[in-house]
Amino acid sequence: MHQGDRDATGELGRAPAVEWARLFSDAAQRRGLSGDGLALARAAREEIKQRARRTSALIDQVPGLPLTTEECSILEPPFGRSTHLPSPDRPYAHLAVHTGLGGVSVTPLWATAAGGNVVMSTVENRIKARATALDPMVALSVPAGIGSPLCYEVGGFVQQSPDPERTVIRALAALYSKPGISEHTDGNYTSWDRREGNERLRLEVLAYRVRNDLGDVPVFRTAPYIRRLAPRYGGTRPPRWSAANRHEDFRTLDARDTDGSAPYGAGDELAVLGVVRHSGHPGYRPLNATYGHLACFDRSGLLRCRQLGFDVIDVRGETRISFLVDRRDCEALRRSPAAALSVTKFRGGSTWLQSRGLVELHDDADDLRRAIRRLEDRYSRDHRRLALDLGAAERAPGDCVLATLSRQKVSSRYREAGRSLRSAGAR
Repeated sequence: MHQGDRDATGELGRAPAVEWARLFSDAAQRRGLSGDGLALARAAREEIKQRARRTSALIDQVPGLPLTTEECSILEPPFGRSTHLPSPDRPYAHLAVHTGLGGVSVTPLWATAAGGNVVMSTVENRIKARATALDPMVALSVPAGIGSPLCYEVGGFVQQSPDPERTVIRALAALYSKPGISEHTDGNYTSWDRREGNERLRLEVLAYRVRNDLGDVPVFRTAPYIRRLAPRYGGTRPPRWSAANRHEDFRTLDARDTDGSAPYGAGDELAVLGVVRHSGHPGYRPLNATYGHLACFDRSGLLRCRQLGFDVIDVRGETRISFLVDRRDCEALRRSPAAALSVTKFRGGSTWLQSRGLVELHDDADDLRRAIRRLEDRYSRDHRRLALDLGAAERAPGDCVLATLSRQKVSSRYREAGRSLRSAGAR
């Protein structure tokens, strides 16, 4: 590696300064800003734009790991088609970003491959845009369809570039949905065209780590500089969460949602998770074997996003997403417990949900046995492959611990669609 490459990698790999969390917050979109508040937001957004330009110039100097033909083909329509097959055979890239102070966020995005890299689109000043401008280190989980156990994951740097003509999002819309802009009603495309008039950005991920689970045995590839990347741990204190809402519950379908007033129809978030409440007794039963994509920090303190099996259970009166973790990962999760899990609906891929919270570990043998039985019932033999191993070192599941997401904050297509409509009405 040349000296310039080492310098660029060192700067990109450095943990961001604490002050960038202030910029991230100051630049957030809020309605009704005026006076000093508006000036502060505009100054923060301009600083973020400048940082994005500097980061993109550094990424140009860093050697990455190009995706293989097989990995690129996951994001191409199969059988020579011009469009992707309908859900659940439609692939999404689940993008995990570091939101500062040890926090993470992960959302599903339309994606394609270009030049051996994953390419996506977002809107200026969204969480994904602000986060990747301030810290370009991201993680991706890319399954071969919503219900497919085949998947690969990427750790890399995001390079932002303006897309004023919306070239990327229109090309992605042609792959994933209807080509005419006026025909889109699913919230993934036109809602962002309607919303606030912000500029579209092209996001390209330069990989430094790839884990390929498309075959019978996982294949790992890493760039030589990966050991020099600084951990993104948020320290020993968990991220700051609002005390006003310690754990948000999932919205479910009820009589109030049937009058047509809800945006894009009624939103049943348990259905997105692939479960339904048991009638007559507590608990949930699975509807389908959809998968989640979990973002957290690994043992090296780097962001990771991987596909796994999950369940929904009640813990001390709270409805929580539960999953299994390798005991060897528990120390890292205790040190930096922030995590986020995204899910796309099995029979409606444009419908998605994200749960952000803190990992709580439950070291009870009976609870663990019940969790394993439920996951085996839901995922059959695929469960052993996806539900038991968060470690990147070995395939063997090892000793497992039950984990749940506590202090949950939920976002979903329905909640975001409502926010888009309110923003459009405020203009």
